[in-house]
Amino acid sequence: MFGRLFFGGLLIGSLAMLLFVLGFVCLQFGLVLLMGLFYLLASKVMLLALGLLALLSVLTLFKAVYRELRGYFSRESAALRQLVSLQIRRQNIERRQTAECRQLSYLSRFKRQRLLVADNRKQARALFAAISDELQAVRAQLPATRYKNLRKALRTYRKQADAAAMLALRQQLHVVD
Repeated sequence: MFGRLFFGGLLIGSLAMLLFVLGFVCLQFGLVLLMGLFYLLASKVMLLALGLLALLSVLTLFKAVYRELRGYFSRESAALRQLVSLQIRRQNIERRQTAECRQLSYLSRFKRQRLLVADNRKQARALFAAISDELQAVRAQLPATRYKNLRKALRTYRKQADAAAMLALRQQLHVVD
């Protein structure tokens, strides 16, 4: 149907061009009245051809819009859009779960490190207290300068949280016994 209308519009446009050519030929032969009639008729026919082609383009546009809307609202495309929506939602949930797992892993690692540091401090205090008690017990056997040096070294090791150095100092105490 649209093909016939298109070719019909082209045929009418061709007829208008033929009338323009006939008007020009009449002008060459001096037939001014006939030329005016052909030009007037050609302009009306050309207007009709352009109107028909414009109508055809508007009809084609409406047909294309109708076809696209019908395709958009069809059951198949609605089901496909719903499927894609569900896939995107599932991917978002998976990404969120991955991010939450990473965050929980980071938080638990952070808490473990804090607990480890706190436990190390507690162990260092307990070790300091035990060595300090042992140092106090052998105080009478040590010279005053040696006792002060050991006490000072013990405090330094405690500030540094150097458990190995405190244990080495403890070994020195047992060597003295």
